[in-house]
Order: sequence, then structure tokens, then C-alpha cells
Amino acid sequence: MIYSDTYLGNSNFPILAFAIHNGHYLPEELLQGCGISEDTRLREEDPYTSIFAETFPNRIVVQTSRFAVDLNRSPEKAVYQKPEDAWGLQVRKHPVPEKLNEMLIKAYEAFYRTAHYQIERLLHNNPKLIILDLHSYNHRRGGPNAAPDPQNENPDIILGRNNLPESKYQTIEKLRLLIDNKPCVDSKLDCRCDVKFSGGYFSRWINSTFGDKVICVAVEFKKIFMDEWTGELNLSACLQLKEIFHNAVLEWMEQVNG
Repeated sequence: MIYSDTYLGNSNFPILAFAIHNGHYLPEELLQGCGISEDTRLREEDPYTSIFAETFPNRIVVQTSRFAVDLNRSPEKAVYQKPEDAWGLQVRKHPVPEKLNEMLIKAYEAFYRTAHYQIERLLHNNPKLIILDLHSYNHRRGGPNAAPDPQNENPDIILGRNNLPESKYQTIEKLRLLIDNKPCVDSKLDCRCDVKFSGGYFSRWINSTFGDKVICVAVEFKKIFMDEWTGELNLSACLQLKEIFHNAVLEWMEQVNG
């Protein structure tokens, strides 16, 4: 029910990247009762976050849509039922049947068991582990021809750290400084912490489950690398952003482990 691609290419490399909202696949049972268009679904998903994850040898990329099961929600809220569960969108023509809902929650639980296993597996070879919880967000909510939402409330990259103890805030600040102000897409990157998004259930679960053995940071990329209304990728912008982020994380890894 939840399709994901797992690559553990280097068990001695202390980074594991997740792209849990990357997917677009919706099971037929849910597709028939879906109350929104495919374009709307895609706009609210995080397409291409797999591209940022794939720069790291250890990664898990989910191919199933968050409109089937949202892995960044608690179990009781993981399956959207009502508009208030999904930003006011009428995501269901009718409620998800109880039996199907149970199957989705079991799939959710199975994914969390897999994540736990893979994290423990990497911790066997690494005393500490950096986990990247990669997401993206919209910034042209007014429509395809509207001006972008104000920059002061919509940084190019947001690092969510509220699921971490304050003692680790300075560690995240080091990563922010390695990204902020780097030239990208005819401008300079604006990277800030905890603006709009501070991390969801998934990063909270990781940090609370593994404690000081891991540091999981939620990363939100503003969709400056794509057209959020058509879903079209701006490959040049994406590759620039990907390289900057990859290099910054590698340098940050040396600082954290040094």
C-alpha cells in the first residue's frame, strides 16, 4: 500500500535522507473516491524532493501520495477524511471505508517499523546519525499568474528545528549559515529556521525515539525549482539548489562529527 525506494549505499556514511511526501501514486480504491483533481493533488505533494535525497548514498523515497497516507502526521490523523484534515480541500467524495482505513494505518505502521530498522542499521556503524526530512512548499497561492507570496514570510529554504532540544539549535544554525546567502537562481538564497514550518510528526518521532544518537532536521524547499501550478521542473534551478544543499550538508556533517 505504501511504495518506497530504499537505498543504503554506504553503511559507514552517517546521513540518511527521507523524502516522505515525494510520491504521487494513489491506490485505485482511493482514486475512485478522490474529491480533488490530479493537478491539485500534485500541487499539494512534494514532487522532485527525491532529487535532493538522491545526492546522498543512504535514502528512502516514498512513491505513494500523502493523500493515501500522510507519513508526517500522527497515526490517528494520517488518513485525510474531512476538508479540515487537508487545508480545506474536499479530498474524499465519501468517507474512507473502515476496512480500507485499517489497511492504510497498518501500511503506515509498517513504514515506521522499516524506518526504525534502517536507522538502527546505520547506527550500528555510526555513533551518531544525521537525518534529513526533506519537503517542499508552495509560494504562489494566489494563482499561476499572481505575484509570489512575500519573501519575509517565505524563505527559500526553511530548517525546522522545533522538534529538537534547544541545546541543538546552534548545531542547526551552523547548517543555516552554510546555505544562507549562496548565489542561486539569479539571486541569493534566503535560509531561515522555523518560519512557517518547524517540523512535523516524522521528525518529532525520530528525535524522541533515538535521542542524542540522531539529529533530524526538517528541510522545506520553496518551490523556486519548479512551477507549482503545472508541476514542470526547472532543471537548471533544481540542479543549482541541489548542489548548494548537498555541499552544505557535507560540510556540516564534518562539523557535527568533528
